[in-house]
Formats: sequence, C-alpha cells, structure tokens
Amino acid sequence: MLFKKVICFATTMALMCTSIYASPRLATDPEVGFISISKSSGGAEKLLTSASLPNYASPVTSYMYVNNDNTFCVVDYSNNAISVDTYNSQTYELVSSKKIAMELPLFGGVYSGSKYNFIVFGQNNTTENNNIATFKTVKYSKNWEKIGIADYRNNNTIKPFEAGSLRMVEYNNYLYVRSCHQMYKSSDGYNHQANITYSVDIDKMEIADEYSTVMNDEFGYVSHSFDQYIAIDDGKLVGLDLGDAYPRSVVLIRYNDSLNKGKFTSSNGLCTVVDMLEIAGNTGDNRTGVTIGGFEVSKNNYIAAVSSINQKTKTDTRDILLLIANKKDTSKVKQINLTNYANKDKKLSASKPYLVKLPDGNYELLWQTFSSEGGFYGIQRVKIDENGKLLTDITTLGEARLSSDCQPICMNNKIVWYTDITNPTTNTTERYFYKLDI
Repeated sequence: MLFKKVICFATTMALMCTSIYASPRLATDPEVGFISISKSSGGAEKLLTSASLPNYASPVTSYMYVNNDNTFCVVDYSNNAISVDTYNSQTYELVSSKKIAMELPLFGGVYSGSKYNFIVFGQNNTTENNNIATFKTVKYSKNWEKIGIADYRNNNTIKPFEAGSLRMVEYNNYLYVRSCHQMYKSSDGYNHQANITYSVDIDKMEIADEYSTVMNDEFGYVSHSFDQYIAIDDGKLVGLDLGDAYPRSVVLIRYNDSLNKGKFTSSNGLCTVVDMLEIAGNTGDNRTGVTIGGFEVSKNNYIAAVSSINQKTKTDTRDILLLIANKKDTSKVKQINLTNYANKDKKLSASKPYLVKLPDGNYELLWQTFSSEGGFYGIQRVKIDENGKLLTDITTLGEARLSSDCQPICMNNKIVWYTDITNPTTNTTERYFYKLDI
C-alpha cells in the first residue's frame, strides 16, 4: 500500500504533519502546498542548486502534463531509463507506472501533443556516415504504446544534443523539433556546434523539412547555440537560442514565411533576427554568464526570462531579467531587471527562472536565491503581465525547492511541479510535489 504524507495550506487553515525526515519546506509557509510520496521514485536527485548554472544547457529530463481523465503524468529520464508515472490530479496518489524502452543510446526530449506523445532519441556518428540516423522521433499513443518512428539522417551531425537542449512544438499535424548538434569536421579542422531544426509529418512519420547546414542567423542558424526554445506565432516558427559567437546574444529568430505542410525554410531563407540581450566578451567564449529559464509568446510580445551576470562589470552574481520584444516592432526590446543582487546585495545570487503561463493570460515567475557561499535562501515568486509589469510584490517561499529542469504547470488552479530528492536516512530518492495557489 502506498504510504504518503500530505501537507496542504490554505489562507484560512494549515494542516501540518511531521515528515519522515528533514524535508525541504517550512511548516509556516502559508502559500505552499507540500505533498510527499514516500515511495522511491527510482530516479536521480533533481534539485535546482547554486551549481545549476553551467555554460550550456542539456536535454530536459523531467516533464509533467495533464490528462483529460482527472490524472496527470510525470515522464522522467534518469539512470538511462524512462519512466511514466500517472497520478490522480486531486489526491496525487500514484495510479500506474510504466517503463519506456530506449530506442537509441541518447535521450533528447519528450512532447505531449494533442493526440499523441513523442520522444526524440539520438546516437553519435563519429565516422560522419550519412546513413546513420542521429535523431529518431518516436510516436506513441496517449497510453504510451509505440506507433511509429521517423529517422533523421544525413544532417551534418556527429553528436546530437551536444552542449544544448531539445524542445518541440506541434502545429497543423506537424511536429517541429529544435535542438543542437556537433557537426562534421569543417575546413578549419574543428567539429563546431550549432542549432538544428527539423519537422515531422505526424501522420506519415516522415521528415518534412530540416535545416542542419552552416550558414548565418538570417537562416535561423546560431553557433554556438547553448540552449534552444521553439514556439509557433500566427502560423510562423519562432526560436530562441543562447549564442556565444554568431551571434553572441540571447537571440530571437522569427521565420518570416508561414508554415506550409511542415516547411519552415523559405526560398530566400531570411528570418527576422533580434538580439534580445547582447553578451559581453570575446566571440566564442563559452562563459556567457547567462541562463535562459523560459520563453513565451503572448498576444503582443515575445517574452524571455533569464538569469544573467551584469554584462558590464562581469561579476559572478546573477540577477533575474525579463527580455520583451514587441511583435509589431521587434527592434524595441525592453529589458526589465527584477532583482538587483549584483549592485545591492552581493551576498545573494539568482538561479535560472521558470516562466509559467497562467489561465488569465498573465505569468508567474519563479526562481531561487542562493548565498555567495552556495547556501539555499528560498524561492521567489512574482506575477507579471505580458509587458513585464509586476502585478504582485516579489515574495519568498521559505524552503520549498525547485527542480533542476521540471517546468511547472497549471493544474486545478494551482502551479505544480515536482522534484526528486534523496532521503539521507534511506539513501533512496523520493518524489515531492509542490503546489502554489494561483
């Protein structure tokens, strides 16, 4: 029988119980709902720490999505295994668990679509063999039964997902994938890294379009690209990359042609390129001092949430920035500093932020702060509108913890995420869910 402990808080009442070990929360936090399931998750610990700000991203390994039958799913990649756990969305009790087979040695990412689920796998191709499928997109039913595959080969790749991430979006029965790769050896003798984008016909499970060659940012090409986001806006593809060279910026790429049967490249190849945050330093210096935490397309704007050092003074302290580009005039990029740790409180520094779209069209921004010695200070939360206007004060949520890579979701009028945390007493990894009232 599954044993669980629940601590839920409301504005009028707090129900408290004693955790089985020192838990990452404060019983006095009035805004945080804390749910602990003591059953081992079987995965690796995934906590956002002061060290969770590397020079480049990696594939996201933690996912949550809501089903239409009063359940939600957690898809977790840990220890070279993929698990799908289904929970009751009211009680958070575990309903079922399933393991998904690895189709290739490397894990790229997960997407829950309108009718199907998808996972992208990869494998290395150090011999530069055009016949090797370096990206494999697998289509599953909503019950995670394998339906079909689309192999992507001959794409200038020796290592998929190298020094970056992978994200997907669905539009008009096509799946669009934006990731990164280390490429075939160039004329200078080096294997350079860049972004890569392709689309899949969901019915036929065939590659519909792709871009993997070396070019410039007007073709959607960014090198090096250390993080990749993708979205659809008014029938057009939009990407966000963290570039350290060409260009050296947090760069917004808006493809100018409307999507047509999965095609996102155009005859002239031109894209609108917007440097949302220029990064100081030499071209190709991997140390950008920037981590992208979220990217959203609102009614009027493109919104990126980042953690960044002061690009002028180059101190190690991180602050939270909102970068907002107006759709009608993308040359107008507004930079909003939500914190000022670098100038006022150098004892604190910010983690990457999570940007959560709310049902009312506004956004919740969540991040953690750490001391200069790396000690945990707390989660910060604030509600903003699409223009970056603060709708609430920034508040601190005691000792609740964010995941290293689980994007919080909205469910039952709550903001929900999970973390897998090691119990020091049993040395097993246990799953924790956190809830915030919207």
